[in-house]
Amino acid sequence: MIRRTTVDVDPAAVGRGVSAFVMVSANVWVGDASTRDALPAISGIQEAHIVAGAASLLVRIRTATTEDLQATLREIFAVDGVTGTQTVVVLETCFERPVDVG
Repeated sequence: MIRRTTVDVDPAAVGRGVSAFVMVSANVWVGDASTRDALPAISGIQEAHIVAGAASLLVRIRTATTEDLQATLREIFAVDGVTGTQTVVVLETCFERPVDVG
């Protein structure tokens, strides 16, 4: 049931104050090995989820600057099969809730 224990780090305090959610469109199945290997190699991506709907993938990016965000988006575009992105930049986080086990 418990997959790991962790420390809650303030992203801004460690130079990752820019947060964005990106819907990634692709013309290939993003769950294949090539995509699964390519995404973790992009340091700005904090998490990635295969989704149903208008996009194939939803990723959360954390970077130091918007220029770094743009560089991360370029890296995503370089992944084979990626055809487009839609990016939503977070202005402020109201709250983030840990998973409740009770």
